[in-house]
Amino acid sequence: MTVFHLIAALLLAGGLEQASQEHIDVRVGIVAYEDFHGELEHFEQFFAELSRRDPALHFQLAVGSYSDVLHWLDRRLVDVAVLTPGAFASVLPREDRAGLCTYLATIQLPPATSTWASAGRKAAGFHDSYAAVCLVSESSTLRSLGDLKRAAQENRVEFLFVHPMSVSGRVAPLKGLHEIGIQPADKQVQFTHSHTQSIRMLADTQPAKERVAFVWDDAAGKDSELEAGVRRLPFPKLEELEIPHDVVVAQSEFKHLDRFRKLLDGAESGPYRFTHIIDWRPRFRTVRNWLRSAGGLSAPQDQPRISLDEISRTLLQYSRSQPQPPRLALVLSGGGAKCSYQVGAVAALEEKLAELRRTTSEPGLDIELVVGTSGGAINSVPIAMGISSTEAGRQAFRNTWCALDQREIVRPSLLIRANMGLWFAMLQTVLLIWCVRRFVPEPEKRGRTYAIAYLLLAAAAVSVGYLPGSPWRWLGTNHVWHHIWLWQSFGVRASALTLFAFGVGALVLEAFRTRRGRHMIPVGFTKTTLLAGVLGLPLLQAGTILFHEETLSSGQGMRQTLADKLPDLMNKYLTDRNLPLLELGDGVSAETRLQNISRQVIERDLLKRDLVITGSCLGQTSQELPSDLYFYAPANRSSAAPPYGERGLSLIERPRILLDVVMGSGSIFPVFPPQRIENIPRGGEHIELVDGGFAHNSPVEAAVLWGATHIVLIEATPRGRSERGNFLLNAASSFHHLHKQAQLLDARSRGKVTVFSLSPEPPHLCALDFADNLVAASIERGYRDAGTNSSPSASFRKELGEPTFSHVQPSD
Repeated sequence: MTVFHLIAALLLAGGLEQASQEHIDVRVGIVAYEDFHGELEHFEQFFAELSRRDPALHFQLAVGSYSDVLHWLDRRLVDVAVLTPGAFASVLPREDRAGLCTYLATIQLPPATSTWASAGRKAAGFHDSYAAVCLVSESSTLRSLGDLKRAAQENRVEFLFVHPMSVSGRVAPLKGLHEIGIQPADKQVQFTHSHTQSIRMLADTQPAKERVAFVWDDAAGKDSELEAGVRRLPFPKLEELEIPHDVVVAQSEFKHLDRFRKLLDGAESGPYRFTHIIDWRPRFRTVRNWLRSAGGLSAPQDQPRISLDEISRTLLQYSRSQPQPPRLALVLSGGGAKCSYQVGAVAALEEKLAELRRTTSEPGLDIELVVGTSGGAINSVPIAMGISSTEAGRQAFRNTWCALDQREIVRPSLLIRANMGLWFAMLQTVLLIWCVRRFVPEPEKRGRTYAIAYLLLAAAAVSVGYLPGSPWRWLGTNHVWHHIWLWQSFGVRASALTLFAFGVGALVLEAFRTRRGRHMIPVGFTKTTLLAGVLGLPLLQAGTILFHEETLSSGQGMRQTLADKLPDLMNKYLTDRNLPLLELGDGVSAETRLQNISRQVIERDLLKRDLVITGSCLGQTSQELPSDLYFYAPANRSSAAPPYGERGLSLIERPRILLDVVMGSGSIFPVFPPQRIENIPRGGEHIELVDGGFAHNSPVEAAVLWGATHIVLIEATPRGRSERGNFLLNAASSFHHLHKQAQLLDARSRGKVTVFSLSPEPPHLCALDFADNLVAASIERGYRDAGTNSSPSASFRKELGEPTFSHVQPSD
């Protein structure tokens, strides 16, 4: 053998070995619809067969909604996609450019078996088009299109459409309705997100209006029970519209496009045959024109607005189409008093999920994971216990928030309050001197007037400082007045003591004055003292806060409030379920009471939903512990721990610290001091926990890592960019930017799963607006924004996630 032959043999062997080791991953996105499980099995078998025919190709399948798969194509997260006719027509490539994707084949189906299908659709052989049909209940009074038109004009009909992009379930029916003179109003339309759900809703024995459903002609298949009680309403102009079947497309830049196209064309799998249709372009241009007329070609939004109804139907569709049920996570951001907004929004969400569960037995239609940070951490515990899942619990939750008193939560130090009290007293003295000198001309009478006025002011200050009720409603809804009232209330008691002392002093000096015939106080001394006090005390206060005090308020007010309010809320919930009440302990401190509550919540398995609370370490004895932590407690003790790594700390192993962690996560530093938690991570060590919002103000990452498929994120702070201009605005903008940079982990996680986010529009509360009327208005606003049955709204932003792939094993 010559050297040339040897080299050729080696190259040939190397080429064969390389070919045998060739591995091409093909990512496939499939638009799913309700009751999709059987279809998914067919696709898995089909792609397994393709992999057997070309062993180099390894297929990974991901199932999603219309918008999901189009999003994956647009972001190049899939190579190949199976699209419905509406989805493909919406991105139909023009002849002069490649477009988003390239057409490969049409999925042809066997003859229809439903009794509603036409004779042509039941003919033998494969079919590459189908039709839509109009259905009504067997008991419906609608017998003809004339009846339907009159009922629509009299607003006696409700049209059940499947989805805005469903050709047979909305687009073609709208064209047919327009041709006979019917223009359905928005209030006459309900989207069911499922052909079979539309049929099921016709079985409702007491609908508010006559229901008319539009589905594809083989929606019932061989299911005779689904057809029972339903009849077809003849609609020739609709039934003559030919709708092309689903298609297989590929990224225009897919490297193995020709290889896959040849493998696909003519392939068969179970009931399907994949065929390249020569005249596919005019067919889908027709569908595109229908879509345009139906308003389905509007410019896509990065974060489209959807309603709570649509969220619930998305979960239902996912439950009926995916191999595993959805895992819904509720994520609650921070914001102090702003988080009262979450109470109303969660109430609307719980009502909608309960309504959904009453109409179907599908799994996964409830909140399974609650993640909270800062003020949201306080809300997360009752929600994780299931308190918000009942009407009584929701009302008790609302009442607990409305019972909060900002004077009890925010408690500045004695030195700060004394300074404020003295300053208020001096301000009142200035006003008092001016009034007395103006209205009491005789100097000999002024001393007694001063003394009486001081004592009356002191009595008024005592009444205000110790007033048992809350005067918030008198101040209206402008939170500026509430801030003024809050800050003056810090010093009103000290002011009462100062004014009382001034009054007593005035009486004593008045006694000396009457003996000597002099004025009570030298005028020069009075002016100098008041000027120094009114101008100097604020500077002294600023210096005290900046250079002497560690925080603006102690944490005792928040701790005492939690210890007083949470047990009442929890015990009412336990009473409603005939469960033993919490053992709080007699005469114990607020700290001990919180630890007792924490231990019983964990050890008695009172959590009905998985719980995560975030916190940030301001200080710690163990440097091996990360600064941002996830404290977690599974509702089921046998559940696997979430993959948080060294950031995750189990509350099951540390049951006494649950509410200490809530306290720490809600401690807005440096307004409130850090919460010291002992024996973390080991005995003898400790951490100082502060606001979890520093690193995770919207802790989406925690939900994603713990397996959430869908997230409802309720933010307490309005969205918007910070303004720039003067130094103060620029400093605030800089802080906002740094805070936003600290949220990158959660920002990146938001693109992994579907997130439905809700936030209030400005103006909104401030973090310390714990006034009952402001809180009640905020709760009602959250309920209204989330959308109720009586007032549906598209307030949620939908953020699409990445595909979750399953690997297809080649067939034998």
